[in-house]
Order: sequence, then C-alpha cells, then structure tokens
Amino acid sequence: MTTSEVSQKTPYLVPPRRDEEDRVAPIPPGALGLVLELRAELTAKAVRYCHWKSNDMLARSMDGHNDLDLLVHRRDAKRFLAVIAHLGFHRALAPAGRDHPGVAHYYSLDRGSGVLVHLHAHFQLVLGDDATKNFRLPVEAAYLASVSREEPLPIPAPEFELSLFVVRMMLKHATWDALLLGNGRLGESERRELAWLLSRVELDRCRAVIETQLPVVGVDLWSRCLLSLTEDWPPRRRLVLGRRLLAAIAAHGRRPPAVDTAVRILRRGQWAWARFVLRRPTRKRLERTGITIGIVGGDGSGKSTAVEAVATWLGSTFVVHRTHLGRPRPSLLTLALKGPMYVARRLGRLPSTTRSVDPATASIEDFPGAAWALWHVLTARDRQREYRALRRVADRGGIVISDRWPLPYLHLMDCSRAAWVLDRSPRASPVVRWLARTERRLYADIAAPDVLVVLRIDPELAVARRPEDDPAYVRSRNGEVFDTDWRHIDAVVVDASRPPEQVLAAIRNAVWDRL
Repeated sequence: MTTSEVSQKTPYLVPPRRDEEDRVAPIPPGALGLVLELRAELTAKAVRYCHWKSNDMLARSMDGHNDLDLLVHRRDAKRFLAVIAHLGFHRALAPAGRDHPGVAHYYSLDRGSGVLVHLHAHFQLVLGDDATKNFRLPVEAAYLASVSREEPLPIPAPEFELSLFVVRMMLKHATWDALLLGNGRLGESERRELAWLLSRVELDRCRAVIETQLPVVGVDLWSRCLLSLTEDWPPRRRLVLGRRLLAAIAAHGRRPPAVDTAVRILRRGQWAWARFVLRRPTRKRLERTGITIGIVGGDGSGKSTAVEAVATWLGSTFVVHRTHLGRPRPSLLTLALKGPMYVARRLGRLPSTTRSVDPATASIEDFPGAAWALWHVLTARDRQREYRALRRVADRGGIVISDRWPLPYLHLMDCSRAAWVLDRSPRASPVVRWLARTERRLYADIAAPDVLVVLRIDPELAVARRPEDDPAYVRSRNGEVFDTDWRHIDAVVVDASRPPEQVLAAIRNAVWDRL
C-alpha cells in the first residue's frame, strides 16, 4: 500500500511533514497568559492532548470566554495533573447528576486579567445528552494521533472532529424526549460549528475514519445522520435515525437505552424544579473543602465594595454564600427581646443600651448595666448562629464571603463587649456575670476565617471618603485597624488607598493562593 493510499484510508497514521512541525501557530490577540503558559508546559512535558471540540471558537476559549475542552491521553494523566497543579488549577465538583466518568473540571486565575480559566479535562471521550453523557467511544488514541499543531492549541484532524460531531449531535437532538422538549434541532452555535467543519473536511477521508474507528456505526448510517443535520428533515425521520444510532452504539453505554432515557427525564425534572421553583443556581463546589473569607476594615476603606466584587467574581462559578457578621440576621429570640428594648430606646428609656464602651480601657465605673449586657449577648448569639451556618456551607465545598468578622484584637468592631466585667469587677451581680460568661463563650466559638483580608487605610483619608459620617467615629475605627500590628497575624493586609482595581486584584490573588 502506498503512502497516498494510507493517507486516504487512515490519515491520522501519517506523520506530519517537517514544515508542519516547525510552523509557529498564530496566537489570538486576546489569548490569556495562563493559557499560553499551560500550552508551553504541556508541550515541554510531552503531554499528549488536544482541544477536542468547538474549535471554530478556539480563540474564545483561549481568551477565557469559553472553557478549554482538552482531551488528554490517559497514560499522560499524571504529568498533565502535575502541570496544572503547578499552574494553580483547583478541581471543582459539578452538582449531583452533572458529573461524568473520565471528565473533570479545573479552575485557575489568570492574574493579568483576573479571569478564571475553566479547564474541562476529558480523559476519555464521553458523549450523549447533557443530562447523562451515557456513551464512551474508545477512539481516544487515534483521535489524539490525528492532532495538528498548526493552530494555537493542538486540535484533531477535521475528519475526526466531524465524525464525532455528527454522533454527538444525534445523541443530543434525535431522541424522543429531546423532540418533546423542543430540542430536536441544532442550535445556532452548533450550526455554525457544523458549517466550519464541513468547510475544512474531505468527506471521503471522513468516511475512512468511520470505517476504521467507528465500524459499529458504519458509513451508511453516519452519512444519513450527517444529511439529517444539514437538511431540514422532519422530526420523525430524524428520530428513526437516532434510534438506529443508539442501537448501534448500545454496547458502549453505561446504561441500557431505556434506563438512560428514564434517567434523563428524571434529572431534567429535578433540575427544572431546583432552578425555577427553589431558585437554586447551578454552581460547582471545591473538591477538597470550601473556604471562609473575612474582609475587615473601617468605614471608607472600600470594604463593602470589595465584598461585592469578590462575591460577583466567584459567584458565577462556585457556590458562594455572602453574609455580614457585623450585622447578622436576628433570631426569633433576638426579635422577641430586642424588639421591646428597641421601642423603649426610642421612647427615651434604657439609654444605657446605646452607650459605646471600649472593652480594652473600660472600668467598672463605665459598666452601663444588665440591659446593655443582654443586648450584646443577643448580638453575640446571632453572630455565633450565623457563623455555624456559614461554616456548614464551607465544609460542603462552598465559599463564604463575610463583610466584617469578630476578631479579638479589634475592640471597636464586632468583639466581646461585656466579658471584661469578669476580670475587672469581681463584685458584679450574678446575672451580670452570667451574661458576661455567656457572651465570652459565644465569641470563643467563632474561629478566625480561612482567609482574613484587612483593608488598611489612613484614617484621615477614610474621613475624607465618608463626609456624611461622624468624623470621630470613622477616624477611631480606621485608626484601630491602621495601628494594629498585623505582622504576626495570619492576614492579608491590603493598602486600601490604592485604586479599586488594584485593591481587587490583590484580594483575588490572595484568595486564590489560599484555596
């Protein structure tokens, strides 16, 4: 058999020409530095991989708008995982029912742009409806052997990509449940991808791939499937072809076709209920454990802006719970007791509950009374309850972002208010001492956050930023943060006087380094 004949029958077996090997792939203008570094590292470590689908939009994958769909040779999996770990990628787990064997999600931060790069790694070719991905076609080795390096990332030969594209689209759009849900036709992006592939492929070479790699499908069935996708076939005819294709590849499914159909319908119902009734967004969780992030600073330091920006940045991908430990949600007990106390305050009664006492310098002569202590015990209890709830979110892989956090070395914000009585007034009444012990115990339950971000700013600049607030109040709270020695505390201290985009970049880098 001549080289030409081999090329026509099995083009993926022909080694590339020397000029193809030496050709420098053009790089899209918006390609992220992290993606280019990933490409260089994988090449240096001789990892066999390719961007296996949606290559008509490869530039958008490289600039972070789309995920990177990489097929990795299973024998190179250890080297691949070592490379992405070195580049700061963390694995994330999809919600139940949306994870599939041989497929994993990894994320890392491109520090130059602040974009989270989504690496969708496939160690085997898993195809099918999005709800189940029931089929695995064992053609990965040949698929990777066909790779061309003339593009910014290695991509498969177009005849390989088109061969699988047709199978993928039929499994996705040519089942009776897809037709009932109005998903029986290709979407706009899928039609664009099909046109792009057809413009690059020779169908004779594509049919050779079907003969050698997908004999269970066969050239005749595959060609009719391609025709049904390119022409406006009625749904019934496409459904008949879909059944034939499912029967042809049934041996490569994890579940029998009838069971897979039932699972698809059940999961779609569950997802619709969660999304439209329970209003639960579909987000991923971190594989190892979640993380708590506390952002502290005085008024005018940009704390609320930073909390909002970090929550938006991470919330589009991960399970994020935003809270405010400075002003926790009141419990029923708090509402029942503080409600009447608040009314009394408005009427001029219980003035002691409005007093501000610095626990670091207070003496027994400064003690406002039992009502004041009760008020702060209820606040401490609400903070402890909120802390316990957010800790459960983090322990399940979520990310918690809190505006403020109780810290023992900041006495003017969110700390114990009454516990000092235990040390400085041994003759205090039993009720007062019980309240003080209760408050101390409640705050002792609140551990430090996994990531403590301190926004440090000159107090006078903070006063200038908040002209509507009491200058003495703003100055004192920021002064405490500014004067605290943070060198021996596990905290990320950020100069909040810098421009907001620089402050956010510093917080993003610190958070990602500590995941």
